[in-house]
Amino acid sequence: MNTFVKLLLFFLILIIGFAGLAFYWTFYKPLPDYEASITLNGLSSPVDIHWDDHGVPHIYAENEQDLYYALGYVHAQDRLWQMTLSQIAAEGRFAEFFGNDEELIELDKYQRTLGFWKMAEQLADTLGAEERLVLSSYSNGVNAFINSNSNRLPIEFSLTEIEPLSWTSARSIAVSRLMAWELNMSWWNEITYQYLSEQLPAEQFEQLRLRFPEDAPRSVSENENPQLGASLMPMLQQEIKKRTLLEMEGTHVGSNAWVVDGSKTESGYPLLAGDPHLGLDMPGKWYEVHLNLNGKNVSGATIAGIPAVIIGQNDNMAWSFTSMMSDDTDFFIEQIDPQDRGRYVVDSLENGEAEYEYFSRVREVIKVKDGDDRSFEIRYTENGPVISDIYPVEELTSDKLISMKWAGYELSNEMRTLYQINWADTFQDFKDALPTFGVPGLNFMYGDVEGNIAMYSIGNIPIISGDPVTLKHGWDPEQDWQGFIPHEEMPRTINPDKGWIANANNKITHDSYPYYLATFWEPPSRIERIEQILSDSIAFNYADFEKLQNDSYSHFAATLTPQILEIIKNQDAYNFDLPISYLENWDYNYGLKSTAASIFEVFFLNFTENTLEDDFGDIAYSNFIHHENIPVRTMTSLIATESSLFDDIQTDSVETKEDMVIKSMQEAILFLSDSLGSEPYEWRWEQLHTITFEPPFFAQAAENPEAPSSLRMIVNNVLSKGPYEVPSHGMSVNNGQYRWNEPFEMTLGPSLRRISDLSNMSKSKSVLPTGQSGNPLSDYYGDQTELWLNGQYRWLHQDSTLFDGSKIRSMRLVPGE
Repeated sequence: MNTFVKLLLFFLILIIGFAGLAFYWTFYKPLPDYEASITLNGLSSPVDIHWDDHGVPHIYAENEQDLYYALGYVHAQDRLWQMTLSQIAAEGRFAEFFGNDEELIELDKYQRTLGFWKMAEQLADTLGAEERLVLSSYSNGVNAFINSNSNRLPIEFSLTEIEPLSWTSARSIAVSRLMAWELNMSWWNEITYQYLSEQLPAEQFEQLRLRFPEDAPRSVSENENPQLGASLMPMLQQEIKKRTLLEMEGTHVGSNAWVVDGSKTESGYPLLAGDPHLGLDMPGKWYEVHLNLNGKNVSGATIAGIPAVIIGQNDNMAWSFTSMMSDDTDFFIEQIDPQDRGRYVVDSLENGEAEYEYFSRVREVIKVKDGDDRSFEIRYTENGPVISDIYPVEELTSDKLISMKWAGYELSNEMRTLYQINWADTFQDFKDALPTFGVPGLNFMYGDVEGNIAMYSIGNIPIISGDPVTLKHGWDPEQDWQGFIPHEEMPRTINPDKGWIANANNKITHDSYPYYLATFWEPPSRIERIEQILSDSIAFNYADFEKLQNDSYSHFAATLTPQILEIIKNQDAYNFDLPISYLENWDYNYGLKSTAASIFEVFFLNFTENTLEDDFGDIAYSNFIHHENIPVRTMTSLIATESSLFDDIQTDSVETKEDMVIKSMQEAILFLSDSLGSEPYEWRWEQLHTITFEPPFFAQAAENPEAPSSLRMIVNNVLSKGPYEVPSHGMSVNNGQYRWNEPFEMTLGPSLRRISDLSNMSKSKSVLPTGQSGNPLSDYYGDQTELWLNGQYRWLHQDSTLFDGSKIRSMRLVPGE
């Protein structure tokens, strides 16, 4: 072998060695040793952590401080990048960490004006002794991991060249407030409706007002009832950008939850199920744990950053929740004093005079990586921050502006509620925990070992007057909130005679309920299917609830398809024999192999666009369809009418409903044949409907044309999983939501599936869409995806039966000096 070849081989081996070493330090070194004994300052007694075969920690501690310290440690170990990114978002510090980019600077202004961090700091000062102890212990555990692992952090820190943030109690509260805003959808639709009220004739606008069908199920029976819109469109677009960046996507956010009592189960005890519908990303929203404190147990789903089991069970009860879809945000037009622009009108008196208050002001400084600091001012009225200052537009005259009022700006103590529920012994303990919960408005589903079942709607829901979906006048005290609905008068149902309770973000109450709760309920398709199944006379078990959570039947499609068939069968413009044949023989399931599902879904998108876009304009229409429940409820109502909205104002002729249906069906057939092939068997739903689990922030960065190819390779091949074919759609119990603006890639669905059988509190069944770990080379990064896709579950133990498994690994945290 000549010298040249030897040198070449030497350098090749050297390069491979360096590459392997770099790969080890980047990917493998951050992986934890699940059988280590780790000495940590801040502990008073040893803590044992047993890891099951899906990476779920079972934490055994002798006191609360050590228990929550250990929970903070394992959250940071598996989800530190996720926690860091949530803090950057809550505090509005994107430009500080990620660079001198105008979009990031504008996003920081937006986040700071919304005020998550400011509110979190205020709430941290009002904590009770119990919550303060829990949060401080948890923060100490997070920081212990950061301080002892500074040289083995997840790859995301290397890619972005940033350091983790030191954790505090306020940062946990900020995570909670950020999630409350994610579940707050009413304001989004109010902006669009305000704009449409200014653009459309009054008759057409009235046709767009949403009304929940009179015959659709409610969750609480009746006898149990206790012209400036355009200026806010930029706010809506900024929210879309933020949610896309953080993978908080999907065009609605909701959940399913139901519980049946022992009269309807094989075991004779309640059975409870829940599956919250949120944006689906890597590594996912939820992190499962089991906590054991001197023999008392609580297990279920947590969110990294929050020291509480949010959906789960203890030794005595189980709980889940759904979004109430409550209207807890309003926008107020404010009138400036023309003689002193530092003041605004708080009351316009009958004698023509006015009362004024000065704006309060806060100057914010945004640090910019590789750039100069930026400063801006936030003005506040009595109603809240002046949102229109972020996006000054011509539609606002020089003497008017818009402020925002949100229930999340009120003092509340969600941490106390969750802490007390986690360790509750009785139904009364559970009920006593609820009043301090403020945002978001939730329906808590409950079952216990004594046989009780219940649903409590909780949260700070404002008492309002006037039109709930348009802007209010800040100078009119009668349009201001008149306090909040008293907790004891919020909807609830306890042990109903029918033996079951369910909610799928549907309307909760009947018209006799004295308070306004919401307008933008989810369509009744999911709750109608759930009611159909739960009303059956069978005795339910785990398998029945698993099947229902994975049900792809669409009550919505079953309702509309006969109406569509009637029109396309009675026309002679096109030969629709093919779609007629498929739709007539359809069982209304969105299964992977269904061609009829593809035909109906593409048709309905076309039908909605052909009907409304010409009247709304591009921007308003895009915003209108961003939350799927709005166009679905609107078109379901319109198709029963001869609305003038069916006319295409861009043509000289007058189109009818029948014209729009025929046109939309023909376009659907052309789209499917052009994009999937000429043979109908190629139009299967699996060919359209897929999901890819991608990492927040990095997925968006990799799509930038200027992104390095190495970043794209890491994101696409290491940090992401998919694409996978998925069944269902947004109106199925097994929610398979996609963006209407970019169909048909699924972005929202069951972020967790959980079932608890109250006859045996030693374990429950659950599954995550991805896995426990945020490290892409961990065995627990995406290891549950196949289970989730196939409708399968795994056991989550909360007693010694855990140790019957063969793959348990044990870690011990030991007190330092």
